[in-house]
Amino acid sequence: MTSRDYALRELDEKRLPNWNSGVVRTGKPYAPPPDPRDLGLAENIIAGVVKNLLLLQHLTQHYSGRNLKSIDPVVQKILAIGLYQMRFLDRIPPSAAVDEAVEQTRRFGQGRASGFVNAVLRKATRDPSPLLPGRDSPAEYARVVLSHPPELFQKLQALLGTEDALQFCEHDQREAPTIVRLGRDADLSALASDEVGVTPHEQAGMYVIDGAKRAHLADWAGRGVAQVQDPTAALVVSHVGARTGERVLDRCCGLGTKTLQLRDAVGEAGQVTAMDPAQVRCRGLQRLLDERGITNVAVRCAAWLADLTDAPPSDSDRVLVDVPCSNSGVLARRPEARYAQGAAALRSLAKLQDRILNDTAAAVKPGGTLVYSTCSVWPEENRHRVDAFLEQHVEFERMADHSTLPSFDPDPTRYRDGGYWAVLRRK
Repeated sequence: MTSRDYALRELDEKRLPNWNSGVVRTGKPYAPPPDPRDLGLAENIIAGVVKNLLLLQHLTQHYSGRNLKSIDPVVQKILAIGLYQMRFLDRIPPSAAVDEAVEQTRRFGQGRASGFVNAVLRKATRDPSPLLPGRDSPAEYARVVLSHPPELFQKLQALLGTEDALQFCEHDQREAPTIVRLGRDADLSALASDEVGVTPHEQAGMYVIDGAKRAHLADWAGRGVAQVQDPTAALVVSHVGARTGERVLDRCCGLGTKTLQLRDAVGEAGQVTAMDPAQVRCRGLQRLLDERGITNVAVRCAAWLADLTDAPPSDSDRVLVDVPCSNSGVLARRPEARYAQGAAALRSLAKLQDRILNDTAAAVKPGGTLVYSTCSVWPEENRHRVDAFLEQHVEFERMADHSTLPSFDPDPTRYRDGGYWAVLRRK
């Protein structure tokens, strides 16, 4: 399968504005391209189309002279891929990108539209780019040029003011650098090679990596040398305050990046319980633990403490509750999340966050601490949830909390995502 075809099939699975999902019907299973270079191109196209979707839809309407609703959904997606390649990538000449789009239109059962696709993309190569909104029209600039829906930009404006809201959106359009946390006992020389560049990040223990392939990252993780992680996320674990020999619960462990940090903190004498409801994530974490020979991390696949087959933990010295959230602080890394920041989605998440916090309270022993964290910038997912929890659980007190915005500085050594943490102590 070609890079473009894989990108089309993957994009077809996503729920995005003005696009119907599941409209590509070939009846054939598909898999990632086997060549890493082709897979890399496909992933670039997927992320780029999502990150620039509203701009690409604007260009589609401009060059076609038609409303999106009058264009077949599959054809819309093929045009978006072609326009993205022509506007943002330089590996393929525009004429070749047009030819590939036309051939793809035929391969995916839209042969009658091949002439239309050819005409639209040829016009895009020939005509000048349309005049786009500037920063003096902030809402339209954010919507069209930066592909941030109006509801999201208005919410950012209310939180940050217009200028910082624009810088927030501009941050989201940058390519996030690869940053790793060096393992506790690892030597920095283990990362450097002729292929890989390593630059210290401003946060101690973190490094910006350039040129590393998937194989490098997987090898480092498997050996405990380094783990891909954003500095804001890595800093959360330091506020857990876990010490040698303590019992720690990682309540929503995901792939286990913070779990491994917590294990480093408690050492071999401590015990970490890692909980997550997703079998695939739990299996992945267990596999990594087995590779590294770590035996004092217990992986439990469960959504709620009552679902655990053994006795639920009730004597944890420290608990980390890194809840599912809107991802509003990590939109540069998760671009599709920008299209799911509506009020209804946030209300649903807040209910889940409250339920997880309330479910976890009993796991913290007297004198122990609970750290609540998100990768969100919205107060209703952050401080408001902690306030609601403390109203119901007078046995806890807030010791500290902090909200971080994504970095506006383009320097990768100063890059960080947004997020929030709060330290709560059980009296």
